[in-house]
Amino acid sequence: MQRATRDVLYYETGADNPVTMTVKPGEVFEVETQMNRGPDSDHPSVPDHLRDYYNTVRSDSLPTDRGNASSGAIRVEGAEPGQVLVVHVEKITPHNIGWTGYRGNTGAMPGWLGDSNVGPTSKVVEIRDRKIIWNDNFSIPIKPMLGCVGVAPERDRWINSWAGVWGGNFDIQEVTDGAQVHIPIQVSGANLHIGDMHALQGDGEICGGGGIETGGIAQLRVELKNKPANMTWPRIENNEYIMTTAQARPAEDAFRIALSEMLLWLEEEYHFTRKDAFMFLAQILEARITQFVNPSFSYVAKVKKEYLEWTK
Repeated sequence: MQRATRDVLYYETGADNPVTMTVKPGEVFEVETQMNRGPDSDHPSVPDHLRDYYNTVRSDSLPTDRGNASSGAIRVEGAEPGQVLVVHVEKITPHNIGWTGYRGNTGAMPGWLGDSNVGPTSKVVEIRDRKIIWNDNFSIPIKPMLGCVGVAPERDRWINSWAGVWGGNFDIQEVTDGAQVHIPIQVSGANLHIGDMHALQGDGEICGGGGIETGGIAQLRVELKNKPANMTWPRIENNEYIMTTAQARPAEDAFRIALSEMLLWLEEEYHFTRKDAFMFLAQILEARITQFVNPSFSYVAKVKKEYLEWTK
């Protein structure tokens, strides 16, 4: 099985990133992701018994001012603009260690709180038996996810804290085992980039230093489909939901885009009239902001598949 390693990392996504691996549609492959930099290994937040292991997955060579290193670029044979790249997330296996941090202000709290009465802080945690060991008395089940899944934009070049129609730094918790991420292809070969693995993340990602930042192995598979006429932004599916997403600032614009993309999806593929789709969504739509601290904010809009069975 092919594996994209951490030997080549990109902090920007662009069509001119050299390809490091080529895969075929239907091929199962692995991507090894790099944990974001995190606190220095001698920082008090690194427990003594975890220090040696922490040093094996953290890299001192990572820049302090550029996060979300991605592995790639992965060329997909036959991928062309006008198609959609469907990334099947088969399994995410995180390292047994992670960290979370807060620099003192992320924009998630009102300015009158200053640095939110918290101040800069960080925490390094062990991940054991699929649980985050928060302290001696409390652990949290992991919910591994990929924060960054994107293809190369057609013209622009974006640092990996951004997301857009090319995918990128979604920070959407549903991008996990069993998910299918549908991204409109922008350039020949697609040039897939994968990174920013979290063992867990709460809605809003309010501390900015991620949820539980970690690295690990993502087992993936890709397929190619024709792009629906009304599709502009990426879509996500799993066994239970169809989902649309958008990234914008202010946050309400991200919601509006995700809502309109869902309406168009129902109209084109589920045979709703636009009026009926709008009224239907008014009753059953689930939506929330998943990330509130990057340059653009992420919204996900969801519809349960069981509510669409009658349209077949």
